[in-house]
Amino acid sequence: MKNIIVMSGDIGSGKSSVASALKQLTNFDIIGTGTIQRAIATKRGLTTLELNKFSQTDRSIDDEIDSYVIELGKTQDNLILDSRLAWHFIPTAFKVFLSVDPVVGANRVFNAARNDENNPSLDVTLKNNFKRQSIEDQRFNQLYNIHFRRYDNYDLIIDTSYTSPDRIAKKIKDCFDAWTQGHAFSQLWIAPKKLLPTKFIKDINTETELPENQAVSVFVCNGFIYINDGHQQTINSQKAGLDLMPANILTEDPDTELSPGVTGRQLANEVTIAMLYKWEEALNFEYNIYP
Repeated sequence: MKNIIVMSGDIGSGKSSVASALKQLTNFDIIGTGTIQRAIATKRGLTTLELNKFSQTDRSIDDEIDSYVIELGKTQDNLILDSRLAWHFIPTAFKVFLSVDPVVGANRVFNAARNDENNPSLDVTLKNNFKRQSIEDQRFNQLYNIHFRRYDNYDLIIDTSYTSPDRIAKKIKDCFDAWTQGHAFSQLWIAPKKLLPTKFIKDINTETELPENQAVSVFVCNGFIYINDGHQQTINSQKAGLDLMPANILTEDPDTELSPGVTGRQLANEVTIAMLYKWEEALNFEYNIYP
């Protein structure tokens, strides 16, 4: 089995920084989308800007990039590949998705002040990121019939919102080592304050607490991640100042029954702003975005 880690993720999730930190831990080579595009542009006698313009109307550019990635998967070893779709073209790789709170991601992009992006304010940056991600999702679905942001495409999902690249890289390395050795590991590592409760804070003391270090169970609905089981562990993790906690995703289909006659969508719809305010007050934080 080849040692290949492929990383995809949200805009502003810090893929490049995490890849650099991961290289220090693994001594693997890094190849990013920019490197691939430059190689193909050079081969065609174009600049990368010219290549990007051509790709908007010429499908052969995408095909050539895809073929390049597939060939990397066949010929390279000890590799970190920073590419949005490498997980699709190298299915035997260890597949990582870096998620980020939309506001945190927009802050990072805005503060980076890239010359090729028109982001005059944080609010505009946030809107631009949502628009860009929507375009990407539609394009990838149209070209490849895939849902790029579905977590079940990946072996590991890590929330980078409140955690340093070095710590994220260490978590990836630990999970990659477990994966190569056939050991179990939690699929999702997330900041406690990114999880939404499905119970009133006053009712949580009636919930049976999970064994220590057991991952909480969560479900995804409309892009938000809700606690199904493990409210008290989430409270404990937040109060302990943990930036990441383990979780396992029960489902990304909100119409899946989580208990007899009760779907994830129904649970999510029962979560009120009043519940969230009380949760924030008890855990001493505020959400950046509400469902």
